Amino acid sequence: MHDIETLIELIRDRRFRDALELLNASPDLARERTERSGQLHGATPLHWAAHRNATALCQRLIELGADVNDSASDWWLTPLSWGADAGSAEAVELLLQHGADVNQNAIVGTTALHAVAMGGSSQGKGDPQAYERTAEILIAHGADINRRTDKQRTPLDEAIDNANDAVANVLRKHGAEVSGSSHDE
Repeated sequence: MHDIETLIELIRDRRFRDALELLNASPDLARERTERSGQLHGATPLHWAAHRNATALCQRLIELGADVNDSASDWWLTPLSWGADAGSAEAVELLLQHGADVNQNAIVGTTALHAVAMGGSSQGKGDPQAYERTAEILIAHGADINRRTDKQRTPLDEAIDNANDAVANVLRKHGAEVSGSSHDE
C-alpha cells in the first residue's frame, strides 16, 4: 500500500509522471494530507502540485476530489497561496478556474497576493516574469490589492520590502497602496 508521504515526495522531487501513476493506483491519496511534524504539516498533494506548477497533476487531483480551498497546512495554508509563493502562474490559474477563493486567508490575514508579493525563497528574483504573471492572474480574478494582514501590511508593502520589483510594478499599475509601514515610499 502506498502512502501520502511517498506521493508528496514524488511531487517535491518533480517526478510528476510517477506521482500520476501512484495517484491513479491509489486515488484516495488525493484527499489526504501529511502528518509529518514541522512547518509543512498538513499539506496535501494539491498544495505541493500547485507549488511545483504541475498543472496536469493539479487537474487530476481536483478530479479525484482534492479541495482547492483546503486550509489545513501549517505553512501558507491554501494550495493557491502555495502556488503563488512559487510564482506558479499556470497552477494558480487552474486552481482559480476550479473555484479557489482568491481572497481566502493564507495565514495571519494574508492572501495569495501577499504570497506572490513576498516572492518565495528567491523574493521573486528567480523568475520575475512568473511572479508578475501570477500577480496579474490573481488580480484579474478579484484579489483584493489592498488587503491588510493582521499587522496591517498590504501586498505592496510586502513586494517593496522584498525588493520584488516585478510584482510591485503590477500592484502599482492596479492602484495598490502602501500601509505606511514599508521601507519605501
